Amino acid sequence: MVAGTGLSPLIMCSVDTDDQGLISSFVERWHRETSTFHLPVGEVTITLDDVASLLHLLIVGDFHAFQPLHIDEAVLMLVELLMVSLEVAMAETGHYALGDLSQTRRYAWGAIGLVHMYDHLNDASISTSRQVAGIYEHFLSVAECNADLDYDKVSPRVCRWIVTKKTVKKIYIATYRQRLDRLRILDVYWMPYGEHRPVQEFHLISYFSG
Repeated sequence: MVAGTGLSPLIMCSVDTDDQGLISSFVERWHRETSTFHLPVGEVTITLDDVASLLHLLIVGDFHAFQPLHIDEAVLMLVELLMVSLEVAMAETGHYALGDLSQTRRYAWGAIGLVHMYDHLNDASISTSRQVAGIYEHFLSVAECNADLDYDKVSPRVCRWIVTKKTVKKIYIATYRQRLDRLRILDVYWMPYGEHRPVQEFHLISYFSG
């Protein structure tokens, strides 16, 4: 069923990290109004190319593949034509869009995932939650991480990094703040996925400069 949706790469992409200082220092610089990190090098955001390369999700495709139908209309049709109860009709429409998994494979899951990530960053910037990704690819002078020597290059790039609680070096958030404050343009790896292009191609729509 998962393979039918095109989301199989996510099975390999679980990252367990205990580097809260690194994550927090970036979240502090996230601005909800512009959906960007405000850094000394300028405003930098997470792009569709990051999502496609890190997670191997489709970024070019359908947002849905069904004839538009408002949920109230769908409920009414179920009640009137199938003579089911209103409660059953409302429960059924809750998973209506994923009824045909062969159609969901064409969905632009990467674009959906990027919007979901923006929402989490918006929440994280005003709460105690902490979720962010892609730091290890672009900010090597800020983050300290270990590359997996056994990384399979056909796998999503997020699998390249070993960031478990056992491998992450404890660094205070103040240190990360200082590193970000000293950040310069040459310190940022703007196009990190060059050698990964044979596996995950670059789409022109996915690029956004800082």
